[in-house]
Amino acid sequence: MFTTISKTKRVLFHLSVAAYAAISITACSGSESGGEVTVVTPDTQTPPPPPPSAQTYVVDDSQALQDALNEVRAGDTILIRGGRQYRTNYRFPGETIRGFTLANSGTADAPIRIAGDTSNDTSAPVIDQGITSTDEDSVVGIYLLCASHVVIENLEIRNVHSSGISSSLGDCASSGIKISNTHIHHVYGDTNVGGIRLSRTSQVEISNNLLHDIYQSDRENTTPIVTADSENISEIVIRQNHFSNSDTGVRLQAQNDKHLSGIMIQDNHFELLDKAVVGLTHSLNGASSANSKLSELQIQGNLFLETASAIDLDMGDTREQSQGLSVVNNTFHDIERIAVNLSGIIDITIYNNIFSHVERDLLITRASSQMGISTNISEMDYNLFWHTDYSASTGPEWLLDLGGTNPQTFNNFSDWTSAFTDTLHAHLQSDPDQVSKFMDPLFSDSESLDFTPQSTFAINGGYHGETLGAFTDGKRPGPSNENP
Repeated sequence: MFTTISKTKRVLFHLSVAAYAAISITACSGSESGGEVTVVTPDTQTPPPPPPSAQTYVVDDSQALQDALNEVRAGDTILIRGGRQYRTNYRFPGETIRGFTLANSGTADAPIRIAGDTSNDTSAPVIDQGITSTDEDSVVGIYLLCASHVVIENLEIRNVHSSGISSSLGDCASSGIKISNTHIHHVYGDTNVGGIRLSRTSQVEISNNLLHDIYQSDRENTTPIVTADSENISEIVIRQNHFSNSDTGVRLQAQNDKHLSGIMIQDNHFELLDKAVVGLTHSLNGASSANSKLSELQIQGNLFLETASAIDLDMGDTREQSQGLSVVNNTFHDIERIAVNLSGIIDITIYNNIFSHVERDLLITRASSQMGISTNISEMDYNLFWHTDYSASTGPEWLLDLGGTNPQTFNNFSDWTSAFTDTLHAHLQSDPDQVSKFMDPLFSDSESLDFTPQSTFAINGGYHGETLGAFTDGKRPGPSNENP
């Protein structure tokens, strides 16, 4: 059934009207509301059809959109007509966050769908809240207030404060959120800014989105989210997105005693960022340290291009051991500072990657601040390293246990390949990069962002004879509509 909501048909609640990271993922605990992003992966199988009673609301103005959000139930769809702009100051009773607000949930079998209608060759509908600076009032694009099992797709969200899409930051957890084919940009705020900002949310998939120009005025102070007790966060998929012009691409944060696990960051295009992937632990409420951890994180098939630092995971400020990190088949090119920076994680594998033109440090492991928390690379091999200004016997550098009791610096690839034999360093289990090469990958056309390697080793030098780097089997990282 199709229901068209217009200005003549409105059902309203009685109410008193009164960047930071493109995606930020937080497992949190505490007692107050705050602001951060949590992303997670749902079941990727095709869900069964919605129940026969499901309705489709077709909306074409701002008030009609909020009316439909108030009315929808499990299995319903809101189609937002393309070629139009939508704006609201709506605030749900008792909430401080304003924006188009959904306070109802779907089910795993019958999610609520919010989609742009781009039929008849119209452009995607635009949610534009008119925010142009970080010091304006908080108005997000779409606010998911205790809402679970929601699909959001085919929208453009811009000129918003704090976030383009935000989950509830209060006492309720959510699950089953899928966001795809959405363009989020020009997000402003002072702290805890995110293009997609989800807290206490599991089973989420973020895919095929374009996120850029996310601004946080207080870059040095990212206040952790504080919320009521929550479940640990798991099943997170961030796939085929394009991140650019922001401080951070993906931010993973575990607070107090909460855990983040089962995370896949795959086939994304990271460009023009200070740090592409950040992970950290946070202690709250005056605690000296956290009991949080990160486990089973896979970073695979991504392009890290012209970023200051690519992967920065500092899980050392916790009494719990983080475990299980795979960095596989990524392409790193034009990295200004550090390609991979790690602390407080064991069972690390790094293989089948191409590191091209890393200007300073290829790998840093740092000492943890807590006794008994280790960093350990179980395997690092089948990688290709290249820089036109260096050779195998010159820089850049690999550093182990930076800030710790046994710091070691390896100034060139030749020294690095005997790092364990020469030092028996606790951060290594064996000599690294025994099969790896220092040689030109011969990219097809880096000027046109085609980093398909052509050198013989890059084509078949992988762990099981695979092609190295992110450009394999004719695919490119990033949204499908950006790829030929």
